[in-house]
Amino acid sequence: MQPPSIAPVLADLNAAAERIWEACSPRWPTLSLDVLPEVGSTNTELMDRGRRGETWPTALVAASQTAGRGRRGRSWAAQPGDTLTCSLGLPLQLDEVPGGGSALSLAVGLSLAQSLDRALQARHASGQGPALPPIGLKWPNDLWLGARKLGGILIEATPAPGLPEGRRWVVIGFGLNVRPGQAPAGSAWLARDGDDRLGVGEVWSWLLPDLLEAVARFQTSGFAPLLPAWSDRDVLKGQAVSLWTRPGQVPDAQTPPDASGTAQGVDESGALLVHTAFGPQRWSSGEVSVRPASSADPSSTSPP
Repeated sequence: MQPPSIAPVLADLNAAAERIWEACSPRWPTLSLDVLPEVGSTNTELMDRGRRGETWPTALVAASQTAGRGRRGRSWAAQPGDTLTCSLGLPLQLDEVPGGGSALSLAVGLSLAQSLDRALQARHASGQGPALPPIGLKWPNDLWLGARKLGGILIEATPAPGLPEGRRWVVIGFGLNVRPGQAPAGSAWLARDGDDRLGVGEVWSWLLPDLLEAVARFQTSGFAPLLPAWSDRDVLKGQAVSLWTRPGQVPDAQTPPDASGTAQGVDESGALLVHTAFGPQRWSSGEVSVRPASSADPSSTSPP
């Protein structure tokens, strides 16, 4: 038997899986929806499956995650019901995406933000939840609510046996704080003002159908058509920022930045544009961590 705290979360997630299947099965008939009581890391689990040749479209969600991973080596854990921890594995051919596939994390972030806004506004209009500000996006992979980190995205890819030439197994992981629980100081969460009815399953069902469609569109059209909508949510644009550019660096008070300047938004390939003392500079998401210069990044250990 599972601990009592996990049982209701599992029931919530399994009910959500049924709703997601009803919404997605006409277009994604081979989609697998897997609900686990506990996992080390949803991303690691799906990456391992891909390397074994299990490369059908799969969404994996866990009630509890004990060894989650983020960009640049960060780690975190999620308690049952506090955080939505999900990974989506798909066989994708990102090399042929118009403008390049490196902006996938930005496209994913935009899809999640738009879906959250629609659902949260509908809950508020029906009297089920408080009014919340629009979800912001921090380059390259974070979602913010107000001035705090709500969640994050981690995308990984690997060759996999049985896939056609040019295709790779791509795992899109995301985590969102639903309840405060043990969230690090400075985090944001969705269930506000005593809203105890909002669960991780409901949030998952808001996000996954739209995300599948967003990834399909990104493969065809790239990031350029999404740039105006992404820019409207850009929390760094016009702000003084600090940048850490060396491999493996984790920004903190003991690690001085390698560069600083004013964020100028992103370009059509999803690269960050910063005006520095040496003139305009351009960085891709795999090369750099960026923080507002005025304060530390909210919750550097929050998802994923």
